Amino acid sequence: MVKTKYEQLAIDLKNEIRSGFYSENEKIPSLREIQSIKSCSLTTAKEAYRILEEEGYIYVQNKSGYYVQKNISSLILGPQNEFYDTVEADDRIQQIMNTVMDPKLISFGAAIPSEAYLPIHELNNAFKKALLHKEIFRYGDLQGNPHLREWLAKRTSMFGYRVNTNQIQITSGCTEAITYSLIAVTEPGDTVIVPSPIYVGLFQILETLKLKVVEIPYRGKEGISVTEFEKLVKRHKPKVFLFASNFNNPNGILFSDETKHSLANVSYKYGIHLVEDDIYGDLYFEGTRPKPLVSFFPHTNNGPKSFLCSSFSKTLSPGLRMGWVVTKNGIHSVSKIARAFKIAENHPTQICVLEFLKRQTYERHLKFLRSEYKKLSKETMELLITQSDGNLKITKPDGGFVLWIESALDGDKLLLEAKKIGMAIAPGSLFGLSKHWNHFFRLNISVGQSSKIREKLILFANRFQKNGNRKKTF
Repeated sequence: MVKTKYEQLAIDLKNEIRSGFYSENEKIPSLREIQSIKSCSLTTAKEAYRILEEEGYIYVQNKSGYYVQKNISSLILGPQNEFYDTVEADDRIQQIMNTVMDPKLISFGAAIPSEAYLPIHELNNAFKKALLHKEIFRYGDLQGNPHLREWLAKRTSMFGYRVNTNQIQITSGCTEAITYSLIAVTEPGDTVIVPSPIYVGLFQILETLKLKVVEIPYRGKEGISVTEFEKLVKRHKPKVFLFASNFNNPNGILFSDETKHSLANVSYKYGIHLVEDDIYGDLYFEGTRPKPLVSFFPHTNNGPKSFLCSSFSKTLSPGLRMGWVVTKNGIHSVSKIARAFKIAENHPTQICVLEFLKRQTYERHLKFLRSEYKKLSKETMELLITQSDGNLKITKPDGGFVLWIESALDGDKLLLEAKKIGMAIAPGSLFGLSKHWNHFFRLNISVGQSSKIREKLILFANRFQKNGNRKKTF
Protein backbone atom coordinates (compact mmCIF):
# COMPACT_ATOMS: atom_id res chain seq x y z
CA MET A 1 0.00 0.00 0.00
CA VAL A 2 1.28 3.44 -0.92
CA LYS A 3 1.96 5.59 2.14
CA THR A 4 0.56 9.08 2.45
CA LYS A 5 3.02 11.93 2.92
CA TYR A 6 2.25 12.24 6.62
CA GLU A 7 2.51 8.47 7.16
CA GLN A 8 5.92 8.42 5.46
CA LEU A 9 7.05 11.43 7.51
CA ALA A 10 5.92 9.64 10.69
CA ILE A 11 7.93 6.56 9.68
CA ASP A 12 11.02 8.71 9.00
CA LEU A 13 10.72 10.43 12.38
CA LYS A 14 10.21 7.13 14.22
CA ASN A 15 13.33 5.75 12.56
CA GLU A 16 15.29 8.80 13.72
CA ILE A 17 14.08 8.27 17.29
CA ARG A 18 14.81 4.52 17.17
CA SER A 19 18.30 5.15 15.83
CA GLY A 20 19.13 7.31 18.83
CA PHE A 21 19.26 10.55 16.81
CA TYR A 22 16.93 12.02 19.45
CA SER A 23 17.45 11.04 23.09
CA GLU A 24 14.91 10.33 25.80
CA ASN A 25 13.03 13.41 27.01
CA GLU A 26 14.72 15.54 24.34
CA LYS A 27 12.82 18.38 22.69
CA ILE A 28 12.33 17.76 18.98
CA PRO A 29 11.76 20.36 16.24
CA SER A 30 8.49 22.28 16.35
CA LEU A 31 5.84 21.80 13.67
CA ARG A 32 7.09 24.87 11.83
CA GLU A 33 10.70 23.70 12.09
CA ILE A 34 9.93 20.18 10.86
CA GLN A 35 7.93 21.71 8.02
CA SER A 36 11.09 23.54 6.92
CA ILE A 37 13.50 20.65 7.60
CA LYS A 38 11.43 18.03 5.77
CA SER A 39 10.00 20.37 3.08
CA CYS A 40 6.40 19.40 3.87
CA SER A 41 3.12 21.21 4.58
CA LEU A 42 2.05 22.18 8.08
CA THR A 43 -0.89 19.77 7.80
CA THR A 44 1.49 16.88 6.96
CA ALA A 45 3.66 17.77 9.96
CA LYS A 46 0.65 17.90 12.31
CA GLU A 47 -0.67 14.52 11.15
CA ALA A 48 2.76 12.90 11.46
CA TYR A 49 3.19 14.24 15.00
CA ARG A 50 -0.31 12.99 15.86
CA ILE A 51 0.73 9.46 14.85
CA LEU A 52 3.94 9.66 16.90
CA GLU A 53 1.99 10.90 19.92
CA GLU A 54 -0.64 8.15 19.61
CA GLU A 55 2.04 5.44 19.29
CA GLY A 56 3.91 6.68 22.36
CA TYR A 57 7.02 8.12 20.71
CA ILE A 58 6.48 11.76 21.72
CA TYR A 59 4.44 13.85 24.13
CA VAL A 60 3.39 17.51 24.23
CA GLN A 61 4.44 19.80 27.03
CA ASN A 62 2.17 22.82 27.37
CA LYS A 63 3.65 26.04 25.94
CA SER A 64 6.99 24.31 25.44
CA GLY A 65 6.72 21.91 22.51
CA TYR A 66 7.14 18.25 21.61
CA TYR A 67 9.47 15.87 23.47
CA VAL A 68 10.64 12.27 23.08
CA GLN A 69 8.94 10.01 25.62
CA LYS A 70 10.81 9.46 28.86
CA ASN A 71 10.46 5.66 28.61
CA ILE A 72 11.46 5.42 24.97
CA SER A 73 14.74 3.54 25.67
CA SER A 74 13.17 0.15 24.92
CA LEU A 75 12.47 1.32 21.35
CA ILE A 76 15.87 2.87 20.67
CA LEU A 77 18.01 0.46 18.66
CA GLY A 78 21.04 2.60 17.88
CA PRO A 79 23.57 4.49 20.03
CA GLN A 80 22.55 7.83 21.49
CA ASN A 81 24.63 10.94 21.84
CA GLU A 82 25.99 11.31 25.37
CA PHE A 83 27.49 14.07 27.54
CA TYR A 84 30.16 13.42 30.19
CA ASP A 85 31.27 16.14 32.58
CA THR A 86 34.23 13.98 33.63
CA VAL A 87 36.26 11.32 31.85
CA GLU A 88 37.54 8.40 33.92
CA ALA A 89 39.04 6.00 31.44
CA ASP A 90 42.65 5.40 32.41
CA ASP A 91 42.35 2.43 34.82
CA ARG A 92 39.83 0.57 32.68
CA ILE A 93 41.86 1.07 29.53
CA GLN A 94 45.14 0.10 31.17
CA GLN A 95 43.71 -3.12 32.58
CA ILE A 96 42.41 -4.28 29.19
CA MET A 97 45.47 -3.07 27.29
CA ASN A 98 47.72 -5.18 29.49
CA THR A 99 46.02 -8.22 27.97
CA VAL A 100 45.83 -6.78 24.45
CA MET A 101 49.59 -6.08 24.46
CA ASP A 102 50.61 -9.41 26.04
CA PRO A 103 53.63 -10.63 23.97
CA LYS A 104 52.63 -14.24 24.61
CA LEU A 105 49.47 -13.73 22.53
CA ILE A 106 49.03 -13.10 18.80
CA SER A 107 48.02 -9.46 18.99
CA PHE A 108 44.97 -8.96 16.82
CA GLY A 109 43.96 -6.31 19.35
CA ALA A 110 46.65 -3.61 19.16
CA ALA A 111 46.61 -1.39 16.05
CA ILE A 112 50.33 -1.89 15.47
CA PRO A 113 51.62 -2.80 12.00
CA SER A 114 53.44 -6.12 11.75
CA GLU A 115 57.17 -5.93 11.04
CA ALA A 116 56.44 -7.83 7.81
CA TYR A 117 54.93 -4.61 6.47
CA LEU A 118 57.62 -2.22 7.68
CA PRO A 119 60.74 -1.22 5.67
CA ILE A 120 63.11 -2.53 8.35
CA HIS A 121 66.12 -3.07 6.05
CA GLU A 122 65.81 0.40 4.48
CA LEU A 123 65.44 2.05 7.91
CA ASN A 124 68.54 0.24 9.19
CA ASN A 125 70.53 1.64 6.27
CA ALA A 126 69.05 5.09 6.88
CA PHE A 127 70.14 4.98 10.53
CA LYS A 128 73.68 4.04 9.51
CA LYS A 129 73.82 7.05 7.19
CA ALA A 130 72.31 9.30 9.85
CA LEU A 131 75.18 8.45 12.22
CA LEU A 132 77.61 10.03 9.75
CA HIS A 133 75.95 13.44 10.22
CA LYS A 134 77.85 15.48 12.82
CA GLU A 135 74.78 17.58 13.67
CA ILE A 136 72.91 14.61 15.15
CA PHE A 137 74.76 15.23 18.43
CA ARG A 138 73.27 18.73 18.76
CA TYR A 139 69.84 19.80 19.93
CA GLY A 140 68.63 20.90 16.51
CA ASP A 141 65.79 23.25 15.49
CA LEU A 142 63.12 23.77 18.16
CA GLN A 143 60.29 23.18 15.67
CA GLY A 144 62.02 20.16 14.19
CA ASN A 145 64.47 19.61 11.35
CA PRO A 146 63.69 22.26 8.69
CA HIS A 147 64.36 19.85 5.79
CA LEU A 148 61.94 17.31 7.26
CA ARG A 149 59.35 20.04 7.79
CA GLU A 150 59.86 21.20 4.21
CA TRP A 151 59.18 17.66 2.94
CA LEU A 152 56.05 17.41 5.12
CA ALA A 153 54.81 20.82 3.96
CA LYS A 154 55.14 19.85 0.28
CA ARG A 155 53.42 16.52 0.78
CA THR A 156 50.61 17.96 2.92
CA SER A 157 50.01 20.64 0.28
CA MET A 158 49.78 17.93 -2.39
CA PHE A 159 46.64 16.46 -0.83
CA GLY A 160 44.76 19.71 -0.44
CA TYR A 161 46.02 21.43 2.71
CA ARG A 162 48.47 24.12 1.60
CA VAL A 163 51.01 25.02 4.27
CA ASN A 164 54.61 26.13 4.53
CA THR A 165 57.61 24.88 6.52
CA ASN A 166 57.03 27.33 9.38
CA GLN A 167 53.52 26.00 10.00
CA ILE A 168 54.72 22.57 11.19
CA GLN A 169 55.88 21.35 14.60
CA ILE A 170 57.64 17.97 14.84
CA THR A 171 56.49 15.85 17.81
CA SER A 172 57.13 12.45 19.39
CA GLY A 173 54.28 10.68 17.63
CA CYS A 174 50.68 11.54 16.80
CA THR A 175 49.38 11.27 20.37
CA GLU A 176 51.73 14.04 21.47
CA ALA A 177 50.70 16.13 18.46
CA ILE A 178 47.03 15.81 19.47
CA THR A 179 47.83 16.59 23.11
CA TYR A 180 49.74 19.78 22.23
CA SER A 181 46.91 20.87 19.93
CA LEU A 182 44.27 20.39 22.63
CA ILE A 183 46.35 22.22 25.23
CA ALA A 184 46.74 25.13 22.79
CA VAL A 185 42.99 25.82 22.61
CA THR A 186 41.41 24.45 25.80
CA GLU A 187 41.38 24.89 29.54
CA PRO A 188 40.23 22.35 32.17
CA GLY A 189 36.44 22.20 32.16
CA ASP A 190 36.03 22.96 28.45
CA THR A 191 33.91 20.63 26.34
CA VAL A 192 35.18 18.57 23.40
CA ILE A 193 32.90 16.84 20.90
CA VAL A 194 34.15 13.49 19.56
CA PRO A 195 32.71 10.82 17.25
CA SER A 196 31.96 7.44 18.78
CA PRO A 197 33.58 4.94 18.43
CA ILE A 198 37.01 6.57 18.33
CA TYR A 199 40.66 5.74 19.09
CA VAL A 200 40.98 4.56 22.70
CA GLY A 201 44.06 6.66 23.52
CA LEU A 202 42.18 9.92 23.09
CA PHE A 203 40.17 9.30 26.27
CA GLN A 204 43.36 9.20 28.32
CA ILE A 205 44.33 12.60 26.90
CA LEU A 206 40.87 14.04 27.62
CA GLU A 207 40.97 12.70 31.17
CA THR A 208 44.44 14.13 31.83
CA LEU A 209 43.45 17.56 30.50
CA LYS A 210 40.23 17.48 32.57
CA LEU A 211 37.97 18.09 29.57
CA LYS A 212 34.25 17.36 29.28
CA VAL A 213 33.09 15.19 26.40
CA VAL A 214 30.11 14.98 24.06
CA GLU A 215 29.97 11.74 22.07
CA ILE A 216 28.27 11.83 18.68
CA PRO A 217 27.79 8.29 17.34
CA TYR A 218 28.48 7.11 13.81
CA ARG A 219 25.28 6.40 11.90
CA GLY A 220 26.37 3.52 9.67
CA LYS A 221 28.52 4.12 6.59
CA GLU A 222 27.34 7.73 6.25
CA GLY A 223 29.46 8.57 9.28
CA ILE A 224 28.43 11.61 11.30
CA SER A 225 25.10 13.35 10.73
CA VAL A 226 25.79 17.03 10.12
CA THR A 227 22.31 17.91 11.39
CA GLU A 228 22.91 16.01 14.63
CA PHE A 229 26.37 17.57 14.94
CA GLU A 230 24.95 21.10 14.72
CA LYS A 231 22.20 20.21 17.18
CA LEU A 232 24.78 19.05 19.75
CA VAL A 233 27.00 22.05 19.09
CA LYS A 234 24.13 24.41 19.85
CA ARG A 235 23.25 22.54 23.04
CA HIS A 236 26.69 21.89 24.55
CA LYS A 237 28.81 24.68 23.01
CA PRO A 238 32.01 22.61 22.66
CA LYS A 239 35.38 24.31 22.38
CA VAL A 240 36.92 21.64 20.11
CA PHE A 241 35.90 19.02 17.57
CA LEU A 242 38.36 16.09 17.90
CA PHE A 243 38.06 13.48 15.14
CA ALA A 244 39.54 11.36 12.35
CA SER A 245 37.77 11.95 9.04
CA ASN A 246 39.99 9.58 7.03
CA PHE A 247 39.64 5.90 8.06
CA ASN A 248 38.63 6.36 11.65
CA ASN A 249 40.09 3.85 14.10
CA PRO A 250 38.32 1.47 14.84
CA ASN A 251 35.65 1.40 12.08
CA GLY A 252 37.77 2.48 9.08
CA ILE A 253 35.12 4.94 7.84
CA LEU A 254 35.99 7.73 5.40
CA PHE A 255 33.90 10.92 5.47
CA SER A 256 32.77 12.12 2.05
CA ASP A 257 34.06 15.49 0.86
CA GLU A 258 30.50 16.82 1.18
CA THR A 259 30.34 15.77 4.84
CA LYS A 260 33.80 17.21 5.52
CA HIS A 261 32.83 20.52 3.94
CA SER A 262 29.57 20.71 5.93
CA LEU A 263 31.21 19.81 9.25
CA ALA A 264 33.96 22.36 8.62
CA ASN A 265 31.40 25.09 7.92
CA VAL A 266 29.33 24.29 11.01
CA SER A 267 32.47 24.26 13.17
CA TYR A 268 33.64 27.61 11.81
CA LYS A 269 30.16 29.13 12.17
CA TYR A 270 30.09 28.34 15.90
CA GLY A 271 33.76 29.12 16.55
CA ILE A 272 34.86 25.52 17.21
CA HIS A 273 38.54 24.60 16.90
CA LEU A 274 39.41 21.48 14.88
CA VAL A 275 41.91 18.82 15.96
CA GLU A 276 42.15 16.15 13.25
CA ASP A 277 43.88 12.79 13.64
CA ASP A 278 45.03 11.86 10.12
CA ILE A 279 47.38 9.01 11.01
CA TYR A 280 45.67 6.54 8.63
CA GLY A 281 45.16 9.04 5.79
CA ASP A 282 47.81 7.47 3.50
CA LEU A 283 46.34 3.96 3.78
CA TYR A 284 43.35 4.30 1.44
CA PHE A 285 42.08 1.32 -0.57
CA GLU A 286 40.54 3.09 -3.56
CA GLY A 287 41.06 6.25 -5.61
CA THR A 288 43.44 8.98 -4.52
CA ARG A 289 44.68 10.25 -1.18
CA PRO A 290 41.63 11.84 0.56
CA LYS A 291 41.80 15.42 1.73
CA PRO A 292 41.73 16.08 5.46
CA LEU A 293 38.66 17.83 6.83
CA VAL A 294 40.75 20.83 7.89
CA SER A 295 41.40 21.61 4.20
CA PHE A 296 37.72 22.64 3.94
CA PHE A 297 37.94 24.91 7.00
CA PRO A 298 37.93 28.71 6.46
CA HIS A 299 41.14 29.95 8.08
CA THR A 300 41.42 33.45 9.51
CA ASN A 301 43.86 34.94 12.00
CA ASN A 302 41.11 35.78 14.49
CA GLY A 303 38.86 32.80 13.83
CA PRO A 304 38.90 29.28 15.30
CA LYS A 305 42.09 27.29 14.82
CA SER A 306 42.65 23.96 13.10
CA PHE A 307 45.34 21.34 13.71
CA LEU A 308 46.22 18.39 11.48
CA CYS A 309 48.05 15.66 13.43
CA SER A 310 49.83 12.59 12.10
CA SER A 311 52.96 10.44 12.30
CA PHE A 312 54.95 7.68 10.58
CA SER A 313 53.85 5.12 13.22
CA LYS A 314 51.40 3.27 10.97
CA THR A 315 53.50 3.39 7.79
CA LEU A 316 57.24 3.31 8.64
CA SER A 317 57.60 2.20 12.26
CA PRO A 318 55.82 2.90 15.57
CA GLY A 319 59.21 2.83 17.29
CA LEU A 320 60.44 5.92 15.44
CA ARG A 321 58.14 8.13 17.55
CA MET A 322 58.08 10.70 14.77
CA GLY A 323 54.93 12.79 14.45
CA TRP A 324 53.88 16.33 13.60
CA VAL A 325 51.25 19.06 13.90
CA VAL A 326 50.35 21.14 10.86
CA THR A 327 48.43 24.34 11.58
CA LYS A 328 47.78 27.49 9.58
CA ASN A 329 46.92 29.71 12.53
CA GLY A 330 48.13 28.03 15.71
CA ILE A 331 51.81 27.18 15.32
CA HIS A 332 53.02 29.75 17.87
CA SER A 333 50.87 28.21 20.63
CA VAL A 334 51.85 24.61 19.75
CA SER A 335 55.58 25.37 19.54
CA LYS A 336 55.48 27.24 22.85
CA ILE A 337 53.87 24.22 24.53
CA ALA A 338 56.40 21.86 22.92
CA ARG A 339 59.30 23.92 24.27
CA ALA A 340 57.81 23.72 27.77
CA PHE A 341 58.22 19.93 27.70
CA LYS A 342 61.54 19.60 25.85
CA ILE A 343 64.13 21.77 24.19
CA ALA A 344 64.16 19.83 20.91
CA GLU A 345 62.90 16.70 19.20
CA ASN A 346 64.91 13.51 18.62
CA HIS A 347 67.52 14.73 16.14
CA PRO A 348 69.07 11.37 15.10
CA THR A 349 65.63 9.90 14.29
CA GLN A 350 64.69 12.94 12.20
CA ILE A 351 67.91 12.59 10.19
CA CYS A 352 67.22 8.87 9.77
CA VAL A 353 63.74 9.56 8.39
CA LEU A 354 65.18 12.19 6.04
CA GLU A 355 67.74 9.70 4.73
CA PHE A 356 64.95 7.21 4.11
CA LEU A 357 62.81 9.81 2.31
CA LYS A 358 65.75 10.89 0.11
CA ARG A 359 65.65 7.50 -1.56
CA GLN A 360 62.11 8.24 -2.78
CA THR A 361 60.87 4.90 -1.50
CA TYR A 362 58.02 6.24 0.64
CA GLU A 363 55.36 6.40 -2.08
CA ARG A 364 56.39 2.98 -3.38
CA HIS A 365 56.20 1.62 0.17
CA LEU A 366 52.74 3.16 0.65
CA LYS A 367 51.53 1.60 -2.61
CA PHE A 368 52.68 -1.78 -1.31
CA LEU A 369 50.92 -1.25 2.05
CA ARG A 370 47.65 -0.18 0.44
CA SER A 371 47.61 -3.20 -1.84
CA GLU A 372 48.44 -5.62 0.97
CA TYR A 373 45.99 -4.19 3.50
CA LYS A 374 43.15 -4.07 0.97
CA LYS A 375 43.75 -7.74 0.13
CA LEU A 376 44.11 -8.75 3.79
CA SER A 377 40.96 -6.87 4.68
CA LYS A 378 38.94 -8.70 2.03
CA GLU A 379 40.40 -12.14 2.84
CA THR A 380 39.96 -11.76 6.60
CA MET A 381 36.39 -10.54 6.28
CA GLU A 382 35.48 -13.46 4.01
CA LEU A 383 37.11 -15.99 6.34
CA LEU A 384 35.40 -14.63 9.46
CA ILE A 385 31.97 -14.39 7.85
CA THR A 386 32.21 -17.89 6.36
CA GLN A 387 33.57 -19.58 9.48
CA SER A 388 31.00 -17.87 11.74
CA ASP A 389 28.10 -18.87 9.46
CA GLY A 390 27.47 -15.19 8.81
CA ASN A 391 26.98 -14.36 12.49
CA LEU A 392 29.67 -11.68 12.56
CA LYS A 393 28.68 -8.28 11.20
CA ILE A 394 31.75 -6.47 9.87
CA THR A 395 31.94 -2.81 8.90
CA LYS A 396 33.78 -2.78 5.58
CA PRO A 397 36.68 -0.33 6.00
CA ASP A 398 37.67 2.23 3.38
CA GLY A 399 41.31 2.12 4.50
CA GLY A 400 43.69 1.34 7.37
CA PHE A 401 44.37 -2.12 8.74
CA VAL A 402 41.72 -2.85 11.37
CA LEU A 403 38.24 -4.40 11.22
CA TRP A 404 35.29 -3.30 13.38
CA ILE A 405 33.10 -6.31 14.13
CA GLU A 406 29.73 -6.73 15.84
CA SER A 407 28.67 -10.00 17.47
CA ALA A 408 26.07 -11.30 19.90
CA LEU A 409 28.75 -11.73 22.57
CA ASP A 410 30.09 -9.20 25.07
CA GLY A 411 33.48 -7.89 23.88
CA ASP A 412 35.15 -7.86 27.31
CA LYS A 413 34.22 -11.50 27.92
CA LEU A 414 35.23 -12.35 24.37
CA LEU A 415 38.73 -10.97 25.06
CA LEU A 416 39.15 -13.41 27.95
CA GLU A 417 37.92 -16.32 25.85
CA ALA A 418 40.17 -15.39 22.93
CA LYS A 419 43.11 -15.39 25.32
CA LYS A 420 42.50 -19.11 25.93
CA ILE A 421 43.41 -19.89 22.32
CA GLY A 422 46.46 -17.63 22.31
CA MET A 423 45.12 -14.47 20.68
CA ALA A 424 44.10 -10.99 21.79
CA ILE A 425 41.36 -8.76 20.44
CA ALA A 426 40.38 -5.20 21.40
CA PRO A 427 36.87 -5.15 22.95
CA GLY A 428 34.49 -2.43 21.78
CA SER A 429 34.15 -0.99 25.28
CA LEU A 430 37.58 0.63 24.80
CA PHE A 431 36.36 2.89 22.02
CA GLY A 432 33.65 4.88 23.75
CA LEU A 433 32.70 6.17 27.18
CA SER A 434 29.18 4.77 26.86
CA LYS A 435 28.15 1.12 26.58
CA HIS A 436 27.09 1.40 22.94
CA TRP A 437 29.96 -0.76 21.68
CA ASN A 438 29.96 -3.61 24.22
CA HIS A 439 29.05 -6.14 21.53
CA PHE A 440 31.78 -5.00 19.16
CA PHE A 441 35.47 -5.73 18.91
CA ARG A 442 38.42 -4.55 16.78
CA LEU A 443 40.74 -6.88 14.90
CA ASN A 444 44.17 -5.99 13.50
CA ILE A 445 44.62 -7.55 10.04
CA SER A 446 48.26 -6.54 9.60
CA VAL A 447 49.34 -9.64 11.51
CA GLY A 448 49.00 -11.32 8.10
CA GLN A 449 47.50 -14.64 7.02
CA SER A 450 50.04 -17.36 7.80
CA SER A 451 48.73 -20.90 8.33
CA LYS A 452 49.00 -20.43 12.11
CA ILE A 453 47.10 -17.15 12.02
CA ARG A 454 44.39 -18.58 9.76
CA GLU A 455 44.01 -21.48 12.17
CA LYS A 456 43.53 -19.05 15.07
CA LEU A 457 40.99 -16.99 13.12
CA ILE A 458 39.01 -20.07 12.10
CA LEU A 459 38.95 -21.38 15.65
CA PHE A 460 37.88 -17.96 16.87
CA ALA A 461 35.16 -17.50 14.23
CA ASN A 462 33.73 -20.98 14.87
CA ARG A 463 32.77 -19.68 18.33
CA PHE A 464 29.99 -17.67 16.72
CA GLN A 465 28.30 -20.53 14.90
CA LYS A 466 24.79 -21.25 16.13
CA ASN A 467 23.97 -24.50 14.36
CA GLY A 468 25.51 -26.76 16.98
CA ASN A 469 28.02 -28.20 14.49
CA ARG A 470 31.08 -26.17 15.38
CA LYS A 471 34.38 -27.58 14.25
CA LYS A 472 35.98 -26.38 17.47
CA THR A 473 35.06 -24.19 20.40
CA PHE A 474 37.08 -22.41 23.06
